[in-house]
Amino acid sequence: MSLIAWNCRGLGSPRTVRFLREITQQIKPSFIFLSETLAKKSRVIEVCKTINYAGCWVVESQGQSGGLALIWKNEGSCTLRESNTHFIDFEVENEQVGRWRYTGFYGCPEWGRKRESWNVLRTLAEKSNLPWCVIGDFNNLMYANEKRGGPEYPRSMLTGFVETLMECNLMDLGFTGERYTWEKSRGTSHWVQERLDRGVATQAWSDLFPDAEIKVLEVAPSDHLPLNLQLNRQVYMPKAKRFRFENVWIKEKDCLQLIKNSWASTEGETIMSRIQLCCIKLEEWGGGVKQEFRDKLANCKKRLRQLRTRRDMQGAIMYKTARWEYLNLLEKQEIYWKQRAKQFWLREGDQNTRFFHKYAATRKRANTIQRIQNSEGEWKETIGEIQDVITEYFSGLFQSEGNDGDLSQGEKVKEVTDEENEGLIAEVT
Repeated sequence: MSLIAWNCRGLGSPRTVRFLREITQQIKPSFIFLSETLAKKSRVIEVCKTINYAGCWVVESQGQSGGLALIWKNEGSCTLRESNTHFIDFEVENEQVGRWRYTGFYGCPEWGRKRESWNVLRTLAEKSNLPWCVIGDFNNLMYANEKRGGPEYPRSMLTGFVETLMECNLMDLGFTGERYTWEKSRGTSHWVQERLDRGVATQAWSDLFPDAEIKVLEVAPSDHLPLNLQLNRQVYMPKAKRFRFENVWIKEKDCLQLIKNSWASTEGETIMSRIQLCCIKLEEWGGGVKQEFRDKLANCKKRLRQLRTRRDMQGAIMYKTARWEYLNLLEKQEIYWKQRAKQFWLREGDQNTRFFHKYAATRKRANTIQRIQNSEGEWKETIGEIQDVITEYFSGLFQSEGNDGDLSQGEKVKEVTDEENEGLIAEVT
């Protein structure tokens, strides 16, 4: 399970919605908490449907400021406790660990109202003893080194925020990725960067999810970077690559000619050699079509990571250019898939671009082991635990039980003759 928390600075921009669609397809979070939506409920519901999520809870904006939204992937996955302009508080039911509490938080940005945010946290802490996690834009720093550029952050504000967290028994969850989650005036003498967004939790919550990790995503159309809370840290497992013939290739006019050319060039070879070479040619040709946008987006993200820490004028210009290119690629990718949907899936999908995306996603879900039950009835979800359960099962399956290997008296075993042995070891034809 994972969660996204992001100060999106308005849901009115198509770029913001496009970015949300991209990260939901990549990360597949169970919940998304958005602050400063600057939107009414109708707009949030529209966005929710666009990214194909089941439901949402909305705190509408007040004029041209504020606004919160909690969006969830599956119905019945959470229970709302309370909400106002500062937070959305809800409970999550988990079969493995039981109930726990999650609060999406938005702190007051005005200096004179910081203590108001702290008092809200104190009030929330008193309302439940459930394991508790709070994540969002606190508009506060814990330490002086969480700011770069601009005037020094007031020590009284640092101390007040840290003391509030201690009173609430909340501890910082740390992060990986970008150090600063918010910035303004990049490339100018007034450039400021701060870590305003974070996740904090009680010790009881950390005991439930000892492998939990917050990743700061490297790029966003807002001046805030999104936070991705992974409850079970993902371990990279390299997958064995195998050839898959894509049905969509049949619709390409070059596909048949490529197969004919490959088959003609290997005349005289064994059938397996000819098939293998044909597969290689198809992957070289068809794989490029699939990978083009993915590779370009990955390169853009890599450049953005490298340029983000540069504070010179040229670096700032290059960062803005790369960021524009990334957002523009998202737009082009969307147009590309819509065109392909009309061209190749007109009959099957009735001009509905969701048709083939939903079909592929459903098949992938059906073929993915998300959790497994061991011999003691316990559910296991992480990659390592799932592998251990499978290994244990098949190791026991092929072991004999209750037999010391001795044959009972009078029992005979038929011997394999030399002629029969020759037939068994002969090469398959």
